[in-house]
Amino acid sequence: MLIVMSDLHLAESKSLGLGSVQFNHNLPAAVYREYFREIAESLDDGFVPKIDLALAGDIFELTRSALWLNTDLRPYWHLKDIAEGSPQEEMILTVLSAIAEDERVQETLEIIRGLEQTFQRPTRVHFIPGNHDRLTNATPAVRSAVRRLLGMRDSPAAFENQYLHPFDGQPGVLVRHGHEYDPNNFGENLRLKSVLPVRLPIEWYQRPALGDITTLEFGARLPKVFREFYSEAVILKTQALLNLYQRIIEFDNVRPANALMSFLLSTPGLSQKETWAYLEPVFKQIRDEIARDSNLKQEFLTMGALIGVPLFGLKVLLDKRIWKKRIPFWVFEKFVQSLSGKYKLGSLMEMVSKEECLLDEDSTFECLVSGHTHVPEVELANASGGRQRYYLNSGTFRNAITTTPDMNNFGRLRSKARVLIYGPQERNPEYTRDTGWSFDFSSNFGFASEV
Repeated sequence: MLIVMSDLHLAESKSLGLGSVQFNHNLPAAVYREYFREIAESLDDGFVPKIDLALAGDIFELTRSALWLNTDLRPYWHLKDIAEGSPQEEMILTVLSAIAEDERVQETLEIIRGLEQTFQRPTRVHFIPGNHDRLTNATPAVRSAVRRLLGMRDSPAAFENQYLHPFDGQPGVLVRHGHEYDPNNFGENLRLKSVLPVRLPIEWYQRPALGDITTLEFGARLPKVFREFYSEAVILKTQALLNLYQRIIEFDNVRPANALMSFLLSTPGLSQKETWAYLEPVFKQIRDEIARDSNLKQEFLTMGALIGVPLFGLKVLLDKRIWKKRIPFWVFEKFVQSLSGKYKLGSLMEMVSKEECLLDEDSTFECLVSGHTHVPEVELANASGGRQRYYLNSGTFRNAITTTPDMNNFGRLRSKARVLIYGPQERNPEYTRDTGWSFDFSSNFGFASEV
């Protein structure tokens, strides 16, 4: 049986703290313990001889960490430019170690390393790098550290960028992270390709992407600059500022992504005008820091141009000659639209429909699984020749912020999508009849009201 999990985004949390007040977006380890316990209990019939767990990318939040901002090193290098024993390698290991030292992450990794005991049968873990943990493939030392954390057999070999799960000795399931379909977060624009082979060129995975820059320079820099501008003491004493700070450190949990501005501007206790008054000087400082770095500024423009992102907003924002004293809100709004890119991620079926393994009637593949979007999904990809071939999105394991249709109000859910795929000779407990290959899918959202 194959279990697919993605987008855990295990992260270091110390850099988000305000004095003694800590914020931790990692799910409690109990969530994972209960998740695997339920699966183990369903296997008591003995029809599943072994387990494969595919960790399908963005398991470790290596890119979005303020620790990078305390150095002159950045995570958006080409992997070929990271040498063994280099300061770059040391920094990657430092961030990875900080993630692993988080109390919740420690417990979660212990659970993953102990899965063979949990399931009481042979269990193998497969790790696929995503866009947020692309750097795990940087050097043998980094790969060894990741393998130790996950309880995998040590090896200097590079991680595969996909996992092919066999059915009766032939590839039956293709597992990707899914950033391949997103030009903002992958080193090649696959939207321009008509057919996608199972194995994409390694070079494309080694390149940095626009998302690597925006994740750090805005996603991680924003709460850091906000804390520095207003001071931790003032934020803790001012409820409106504290509410806004919590919004800032949560914004990458918002889905859909185009609701981000509405989320920030609906901060409790603040009008939209008051919110922008607090945010504007912070964004101006970030703008000034980026604009002063000519190399970084050019990186933004070059990478954006490569994938056809509208650059008007970015160019205007970074022009300090025009906006010396303040940044009008409409300019910032245009800027956010530019960074979000012209490719809006909802369903990935437009790209999945190009996958050769699902198009070819002679292919042995029955199913394709990816994550990346944080939105669980099941789609019938092909039903020709009497075969049903499916696309599954494994969603995410983290807190998710959802919105009403008008994007004026927001709520919080806990997301823990469940993807179990059974081979032709395995018994799916959901069915009382014999099956060929099968899957058990659940979006598995949870909600608990606050008292």
